[in-house]
Amino acid sequence: MSAAIVRRPHSTARLVGLDLFRAVAVFGMLVAHVGPAAWTPGDGFGTVHAEWEIFHSRMPAMFAFAAGLSLNLGRRRGTDVVQPAVLSTVIRAALLAVCGVALTLLGTPVVVILGYFAVWFILILPFRRLGVRALIVVAGMWAVVGPLVSFAARRTVDLPGNPLWSSLVAGDYPALTWMPFVLAGLAVGRLNLSSTRVRVGLAVAGAVLVGVGYGLSAMVLTRVVTARIVETLTPTAEMTAVQEFARLFFKERGVTDTGTWLWLLVPAPHSGSWADVIGCLGVCALILAVLLPIGDAALWADGARTRTKKGVGVVLASIATLGAMVLSGYAAHIVLMAIITATTGHSFRGAQSVLMLAAFTAGLLLFSSLWMRRFPQGPLEWLLSRASSLIERTGRRVSAGSWRR
Repeated sequence: MSAAIVRRPHSTARLVGLDLFRAVAVFGMLVAHVGPAAWTPGDGFGTVHAEWEIFHSRMPAMFAFAAGLSLNLGRRRGTDVVQPAVLSTVIRAALLAVCGVALTLLGTPVVVILGYFAVWFILILPFRRLGVRALIVVAGMWAVVGPLVSFAARRTVDLPGNPLWSSLVAGDYPALTWMPFVLAGLAVGRLNLSSTRVRVGLAVAGAVLVGVGYGLSAMVLTRVVTARIVETLTPTAEMTAVQEFARLFFKERGVTDTGTWLWLLVPAPHSGSWADVIGCLGVCALILAVLLPIGDAALWADGARTRTKKGVGVVLASIATLGAMVLSGYAAHIVLMAIITATTGHSFRGAQSVLMLAAFTAGLLLFSSLWMRRFPQGPLEWLLSRASSLIERTGRRVSAGSWRR
């Protein structure tokens, strides 16, 4: 079995499944950043490349969902410890913001998500004492109210370039429409994910949400909404109203268009509409429910008697290493993009080839697998952990000294 799992004796199949969940999110991120086009314009609605489009929007949502899951780290069942703890979470948010700024300065076309992570982690603190049911209710209410408030606010006010406005309302991952994923992840992370009953419940809930978010909205979109939205658009010499609708549909700017409230019913990827948020929540729950039992198969590599089982276990455990160091993998692919651009002049703006996607994917898998054979944490995870502990200890010593004086 992979040394990454052997090295963590307290690790369980639950952790392997969660790492696989994060690894899938990383692959989806690579599809969006260094992969083929999800849609190409053309006559009418253009051409949708479903095999790639399916990763857009859903994978960033999985990142946000995984962020909520990670906030339960250190929580012990049956204790009074409240996670996330305020001081450590604030420090962690600040360090992530610094990392986000550093990666942004590299000048790649990637919209770095780490700064938004920092905002989410701060906003989650008032809800940290809530139980699972309360968190699910809050996440559900936010999924309904958030997109509507965002639409109304952006239709009334325009504050381009304002970082606070971007982080909360109008950016690529604004809190108003992305916090439901973090809240839902925090709630799910407090469940006993090794329980078959919990896994079945996640699968059922995910299927229902996918049906409501994508299935129901697709029916409404086909019969009513598309025609009414197209009527509000003005054709130009370059494109028809239908082509303009398709362009706005696949714009993936993090928020809906404000031309009409009907955009809230449209399941456009990465749009923060009702359909997009509810559907992506379902995808997160459904994929996690599927990957948790698949993660159990990674244990086959320990003492497996057949080559097939041992091979499956080794492969799954190797893939899971990428999810175990997801922050390092995320940063590494941006740094690599910057290096390639600086040395070869290659631009990552626009769609890339399947070969480029395969090279990045294989490179990250190899890097994570080799690294986790030697170390229990990814390099950036280790650095942030050490920095956070150092800052927290220093702050407590300074506070204790001030109190004595």
